[in-house]
Amino acid sequence: MSEQTAPTIGPAPSITWRHRAEALGVGAFGGVLRALPVDQASALMGPAMATLMGRSKKTARALEHLQLAMPERADEHAAIVAGMWRHLGRVTAEAFHIDRLIDDQDRLDVPEIYDALRPVTKDGVIMATPHLGNWEIGAAVARRAGLSVCGVYQKLHNPIVERRLKAMRMAGYPSGLFAKGPRLGPKLIALARQGSAVGLVADLREKRGVKVNFFGQPAFATPLPAMLARLSGRPLIAGAVVRTEGVHFRALLEPIDVPTTADRDEDIQLATQRLHDVFEDWIRQQPSQWMWTHRKWAKSSARPMV
Repeated sequence: MSEQTAPTIGPAPSITWRHRAEALGVGAFGGVLRALPVDQASALMGPAMATLMGRSKKTARALEHLQLAMPERADEHAAIVAGMWRHLGRVTAEAFHIDRLIDDQDRLDVPEIYDALRPVTKDGVIMATPHLGNWEIGAAVARRAGLSVCGVYQKLHNPIVERRLKAMRMAGYPSGLFAKGPRLGPKLIALARQGSAVGLVADLREKRGVKVNFFGQPAFATPLPAMLARLSGRPLIAGAVVRTEGVHFRALLEPIDVPTTADRDEDIQLATQRLHDVFEDWIRQQPSQWMWTHRKWAKSSARPMV
């Protein structure tokens, strides 16, 4: 199997007329956005998304989650959610320029810690990011270090749109772009050991994951980044690319200590908690750049952790 090809699990999905109609709409929409300069496309989609989603059920959900996570900032909640939609509108437009943005180093500033981390990651690294800022261009950070990047993503329901968007994103992932699946772990461990940077978005709720404290509430998180680091022997780095202004960004990087004791499960749980502690700190600093619509917390477990 080529490293450029995601593993195929099960039969190919059948294509329906709904898939074709949806793909035509996405193609036309994306074609217009890609034809525009990225700065203009991003600036147009920000307020458009805020207007479209301002009264949606997802806005109500985001406000509910903010009340759960940051009740002390209640007077800011409405402004944070409005800013979130503007930001996500920009991210949507930028997705159709993703290959160009990953190659444009002038749009991304890296912190001083970057040079210190480069020697540590030269033999492979696990990089975990939240849905903060523009997570799609995080691959640019590893590429600047000379690493070959592979990524993991959630496959779309529409197979036509799936193929088109994946082809656009592949430019940033020379070691492969893989759909989530039960047999993916060993492949990612092997790639990390071969020197690749394995990129993962790691802030979604994972019902079969490990329990963590997130904003003082019990939540469930994927153990995959910590598990891959623990099993591959490669470092785990928390990373994010936050917006500074317009279509310009700053990278955030923080190494995560992964214990290696006799209790592997405890090591993975502890490293996952440390990862989420960093995510929480970054989100508190840039709350309007995180996706508050995520069902990170279960209603039945919405109580402080002790």
